Amino acid sequence: MVETDPSSRALIDRIAVSGTVAAAFITDVSGQVLLVKPASRDEWGFVGGWVDRGESPHQGCAREVEEEIGVALPVGDLLVLDWLTETGYVDEPLTFYLFDSGVIDEPNLIRLRAGEIEQFGFFPPEQALSRCGEFNRARLGLALEARRMGRTVYQPLGQPRQEA
Repeated sequence: MVETDPSSRALIDRIAVSGTVAAAFITDVSGQVLLVKPASRDEWGFVGGWVDRGESPHQGCAREVEEEIGVALPVGDLLVLDWLTETGYVDEPLTFYLFDSGVIDEPNLIRLRAGEIEQFGFFPPEQALSRCGEFNRARLGLALEARRMGRTVYQPLGQPRQEA
C-alpha cells in the first residue's frame, strides 16, 4: 500500500466512492423493450448488474448480458448515466450506466441463466414502463428518449434532469 502524507489523506478521504452497475437497453426489431425478471427481486428490469473490480462499465455490461441471457451483444453508446446517493442496500452511492446494446432479431436465441433470471419478455414501451420496477422506470423513459435523440442523458435520481 502506498503511504500518503496527512494532508493528502484528508483529500483522499473526501473523494466520492461508488458502486458501479452497468446494464443494457435492448429492443427487438419492432422496438419492444427487453426486460428480465431476476430471481432475487420482485420487479422487472434491464439485463445487467454489478461491474467487477478491474472491469470497465462497458466490459461489465457485456459480461452481464452474456451471463444473464446467453447472447453476446455489442455494448454501444451510453444512453443514461445515473448517480444515486441512497440505494437502501449498499452504504456507498451507486453509479448506474445504461448502454445501448442494440436489437435482438432472434429472441429464440436467448438462454436465461438458471437461478439468476426467471423470465424475460419484450414489451411495448408503455407496457415496459408499467412492468418495470420504480428503480428503473425513470431510466427506461430516458433511454427511449436518449436513443431517439442520439445523446446521453444524465439523471441523478430525484434531481432535475440534466443532459450530458
